[in-house]
Amino acid sequence: MNTRLSLFIALFLSLSFPPAFADKECSDIDALGLKEKQQRLTDMKQRFIETLKPWKHLDHIRKEATNPAQLDEAGDLTLQSIPEIIQKNYPEVSKTIQEDITQQIEELDRVADCFHFGKRSKESLMKLRYRKVKDTDNPYIGFLLPKERDQPRKAEVTSASSCRDKHCDFSIRNVDDLDKDIILLVHRPARLSTPIMHTKPIVDPNTTATERLPERAYLLELNLQRVGECFTKPEIYMHLTYYNGDQPIREDTIEIPWAKEKGVNKGKTELVIWLNADSVQLTLMENDWDIPFRLIGKILSRAVAIGIQLASASYPEIGHIQNALGTLSNRSSSEETDFYDALDRMNADDLLDTVRLQRTNVQSYVIMKTGVVKMTLMPVYTLKTGLNDEL
Repeated sequence: MNTRLSLFIALFLSLSFPPAFADKECSDIDALGLKEKQQRLTDMKQRFIETLKPWKHLDHIRKEATNPAQLDEAGDLTLQSIPEIIQKNYPEVSKTIQEDITQQIEELDRVADCFHFGKRSKESLMKLRYRKVKDTDNPYIGFLLPKERDQPRKAEVTSASSCRDKHCDFSIRNVDDLDKDIILLVHRPARLSTPIMHTKPIVDPNTTATERLPERAYLLELNLQRVGECFTKPEIYMHLTYYNGDQPIREDTIEIPWAKEKGVNKGKTELVIWLNADSVQLTLMENDWDIPFRLIGKILSRAVAIGIQLASASYPEIGHIQNALGTLSNRSSSEETDFYDALDRMNADDLLDTVRLQRTNVQSYVIMKTGVVKMTLMPVYTLKTGLNDEL
């Protein structure tokens, strides 16, 4: 690595992220390593599924998890909506059981928050997702396990016949070997925004733009020419690094929940929020490794910064950012163990494509750098200008 690149990385890493403060609600999770955190989350998932009593209520769970009126834009049933559904549709369920389910949901969301963000969030991460494999009245219920290198994707599952009072026997199966439908317990973050410490004054983009542009843009269509994982259909995220001039000022990591398959996907996700930026680097990735959301953003932040240097005067292509993962794996920075544990799980193939957008570029149909991915954006105007309002 040349001296100029080393100095840039050192400067970027020292300025980008202020020291994280410990969230008291996450202190028990923060003390664990990445594998131990995943095990804690796995244990909580098992316990919650047992709380739902599949041996009694699996048919009801299946009914509610496939009711379109109750599902979010990704087709999932948020766990936080379950207590209200029980009160409305199942009045025979005792108050004690309702309180137990509510308590389990709160604790499961807490552990998932601490795993992904290192702190509590306002959104419900935990959801139930019905996946079609082969029609059945008695589906599996379970969750995907973290992917292992050179191994098929696996799920830990149980069923009504594998449960008895207050206990279920779980088994591990290859996803490709599942012989009937499955209700998956999933955790999907939406948006994580990280401000970056400024090294020089921010220039108001409106004073330099050739025309006034919308504050934000929605992603309406994503055409994926290549994806790796078929069962998860897939897990797609966009990482955005915003720039004011040549300095990074903010980073967002965003889930695209409706991008579920190779080819054309349609939905509506608030994607670009300019907020003092005049350009943005968008990098699309597929994540099936169960990497904490905060670490996805942190790794891609470092990779994009190195990719810009590898690209010299031009904007980075996806190959530059993919090569940057290899540079990071040399452990040239003093990151915590969790960072490198997550980095070991992220393959260059997980990075699908990248593109740099200028705020003066009003085109709605955007082909990413190599043409593997095409986006359709819808710019909109807004009166919101504060970071707290935006995010």
